[in-house]
Amino acid sequence: MRIINAIKSDMKFQIKQGFYAVYVILTIIYMVVINQLPESIGNIVVPVVVFSDPSIIGFFFIGGIIMLEKNQGILEYLSVTPLRMKEYLISKILSLSMLAIIAGSIITLVTFNGKVNWFVLIIGITFSASFFTLFGLYIALKCKSINEYFIKMIPGFLVIGLPCIYFLDIPYGWLLSIFPTVTGLRLIFGAFFGISAEVFLMNVTLLIVFTIIAFYLLEKLMVKEENNG
Repeated sequence: MRIINAIKSDMKFQIKQGFYAVYVILTIIYMVVINQLPESIGNIVVPVVVFSDPSIIGFFFIGGIIMLEKNQGILEYLSVTPLRMKEYLISKILSLSMLAIIAGSIITLVTFNGKVNWFVLIIGITFSASFFTLFGLYIALKCKSINEYFIKMIPGFLVIGLPCIYFLDIPYGWLLSIFPTVTGLRLIFGAFFGISAEVFLMNVTLLIVFTIIAFYLLEKLMVKEENNG
């Protein structure tokens, strides 16, 4: 029950601060631009957009959310509320993942001409958004201002984006295939162009493992900082 209330509270906070409005505008722009492209190109661009934006929405938005919560003292008072740290993290993950799923689904429905495996698509978006929300939250915790977050976000984004050179078929590229960026992208593309059960299970498992590890480490870090005051 506390998690449900926390999710509702997070969604209200995100709506009040204009995050949803910004994303509605971005989604409309994406749909307009993609619909201007030839169908053959548009069908390639759609999964890239679905992965690079809605799937990574948590990475971009969580910085702003955390900075606002820091300014309002919400994080400082978290220890005196019944909400546990893991519930706080789950609420952030689910609220931003739901936004990512809605946006990714709308973009796909409006712009993609072809069959889509919705189960694979939603799984891919959900776990990609979950991992990148946690990664963005880790960076945000180390920042004192939104400007500092944007500066630190760039190298962070390069680190998680670099493994995508795996798709260039480079020597020993298979070593990069376990990274969350690659596994998430393979799932998203698999939803549009087909994916075998073995490849699906392998990539989902890797993404879940990375997400659980990130969740555990971040919860441990936040509890430690909370205890240190």
